[in-house]
Amino acid sequence: MKQHDPVTEHVFRRAVAAVHAGTLANIVQQDMTSTVGRSRSQRWDAMFVLFMVAAIEGYGELHLTSVHEVSERLSRKQVEQIGLRLPVTYSQVESAVSDLADAMTEQVHPETGEVQEARLSLSLTDFMTSLVSQVIPRPLRGRATLALDSTDYEAWSRRRSWASHMRPDDAPGSLPEPDFEPPRKRAVNEPGWPKPGHDGRLQHSVDPDARDGYRSGKNLARKGIFSGWDVHLAAHIPEHGGHSEAALTQAVCLAPAGSYKAAAGVEVVDSLVRAGTAPETLLVDRGYSYAKQDAWALPLVERDVEQVFDLHPSQRGTRPGPINGTIWVDGGLFLDHLPKDLRDLPGYSLGMTATAKAQLAQTYDRRQPWAFTPMGGPHPERGTQRFRGPALAGRVRCVNNSRSMRLNPASKPTTSCRKGETCACGKTLTLAREEMAQLRQRDLFGTTAWRASYGRRGGVESLNASLSEHHGHLRRGSTRVLGTHRTGILLGFILAATNVRILMACYGYDIGNPPPEGTEIKSQPSKSQALHRRLPFKRRQRRAKSRPPGSGPPRSVPPPGSSTAWEPLKDNTKTD
Repeated sequence: MKQHDPVTEHVFRRAVAAVHAGTLANIVQQDMTSTVGRSRSQRWDAMFVLFMVAAIEGYGELHLTSVHEVSERLSRKQVEQIGLRLPVTYSQVESAVSDLADAMTEQVHPETGEVQEARLSLSLTDFMTSLVSQVIPRPLRGRATLALDSTDYEAWSRRRSWASHMRPDDAPGSLPEPDFEPPRKRAVNEPGWPKPGHDGRLQHSVDPDARDGYRSGKNLARKGIFSGWDVHLAAHIPEHGGHSEAALTQAVCLAPAGSYKAAAGVEVVDSLVRAGTAPETLLVDRGYSYAKQDAWALPLVERDVEQVFDLHPSQRGTRPGPINGTIWVDGGLFLDHLPKDLRDLPGYSLGMTATAKAQLAQTYDRRQPWAFTPMGGPHPERGTQRFRGPALAGRVRCVNNSRSMRLNPASKPTTSCRKGETCACGKTLTLAREEMAQLRQRDLFGTTAWRASYGRRGGVESLNASLSEHHGHLRRGSTRVLGTHRTGILLGFILAATNVRILMACYGYDIGNPPPEGTEIKSQPSKSQALHRRLPFKRRQRRAKSRPPGSGPPRSVPPPGSSTAWEPLKDNTKTD
């Protein structure tokens, strides 16, 4: 819908402040300025302000026509403030996105065939991460703990074909979806479709980069296949014991749907490393942690990042340990004295009550005395990690460790080791970085500590809801351009504008009118407190289903202030 009203001053101030909050506009201006030929008609920072105004007003929608309309709605004072040269044509808006997208990739000279390096020193992920993070106040940037998740973004171009097998076109090694049911309706493909894409995958629309991927069911919609991209988002979450905070997008990567999630996840981490805000801990779902350890777990170790994750059923079970007397159980290293009834425990399933989860966590907690405890994090260069035996940690009593035998037998279990025989109770192990790196994590899987830590990942889920419902309407048609880079550029402005709205609504921070330097910026407290704050579990009781209006007997309600003891009327309705 075309807008004719002038751009309000508060929206303009926020857009200008968002563009100039970091060095992104200066980097683009420097890299994209030619030393020969005619100079560009418009400065990049001025064009970025137009895009940001349209993104803030669009509430999750950013079209090139809207950007062009913004240039016509600016006042003379606003035009002079950003140094815009009027008139701004639609071709200038379109070429700004196209030129910026082309500058992010290598180009082949049309005459010589020579491969030319990317003109822009920033990749698409770096561009998007810089754009969304620079609008966040410094006290809220560079958090030590982040949560990573992906959400689907469907391409605007119309689907013209389906794959013959009608299943997700996911990369090899991705998380399997055994419960996915292909649609029963037989697909009819248009002539000439699908086409082989430039990456070897099938192309089902005119968009050269949109690919088929899996989309989980939500909002009463069934799980299925979509054509588009996966948007990988990193959001900050509270530390242990901290108050809940509204999630903000700290980093983002756009990849064709069905691509290997591990590659996109590592790219998100690398963009944070290059920005100087590398996380120490990353909370991820199975879509990332299920990947082969060479593609996910080991790259995180190399970047000195620990992960907290849920285990897939195929990853659970008992495996032989590195030395005699040890076993691996659900990714944790234990003595083989671990009781049999604690080795094969059920997992957490959907629909479990809070009480059932708490009781199951207590059962997992009974494993802790038999577990080896990590001694710090992995070695920054070698990636090795040391573990202390349960007897050395004072968790069990072993006859081969005299100090442990002085522990209280009423509270510490005693192993069945024999005096003088070799055992692993009091040993210190050094594990290579490759050994069970895919399954290892600091807190033992399933325990109360693990639940409290992993439960914080809900923050990134709330961010997805903010993008699609609460603070924006990101959905199919939010952008109407072709290609990953063009789409990513516009999505970067949309996500940055969403951060601006979240900061205003949840933190009381207006980037266009910031508080004085030194003012504490914090999220409004939540009415509920999370598990990681060590409070008892409590789930809101569901309301009983009410009858349809008029289907039940009338109820007598005493009038306000009446002291009369009212009694419900009896149902005297006669049935034929």
